[in-house]
Amino acid sequence: MTTHTFTLIIDGPDLQADELVDEVFEAGCDDALVGRVDGIQIADFDREADTLQDAVLSAVAELESIGGITVLGRS
Repeated sequence: MTTHTFTLIIDGPDLQADELVDEVFEAGCDDALVGRVDGIQIADFDREADTLQDAVLSAVAELESIGGITVLGRS
């Protein structure tokens, strides 16, 4: 497997809020660094997968399993 590095743009509740930090980890995103850039919420990933597409799709599915989170795109 290869490690793929990418950033997802996120809409929804603040993933850095105390009540959501554990949910991010439990959803499977322990390989993500969550933050904000110019007011836009992002998640930077270093994810192992066979392809970049597999890595991105799995990260999107995991993030969107958290209530109220929508992934708007990738940068």
